[in-house]
Amino acid sequence: MERKIIEDSNWDYQLTEDESGKLYFEVICGTVAIYTITFELNVHEIDAWRKEGTSALRTLSYRVRDYPEEYLQRREKE
Repeated sequence: MERKIIEDSNWDYQLTEDESGKLYFEVICGTVAIYTITFELNVHEIDAWRKEGTSALRTLSYRVRDYPEEYLQRREKE
């Protein structure tokens, strides 16, 4: 399914939207090995983004990198 880039922070994160309107957040993680975690935003994360904008996304990307295990279960299936 095609996705449109909504917001992009180089070597940090990317927010995309699919054709059905779902929002996905992709965060670059790792130090020695680089990997990404992509997951669908939940209603609370969407609300924070709408209220706080880029600041909310930056905070979320830090949290994903600091606690990746909390987001791995939400990881998008490829």
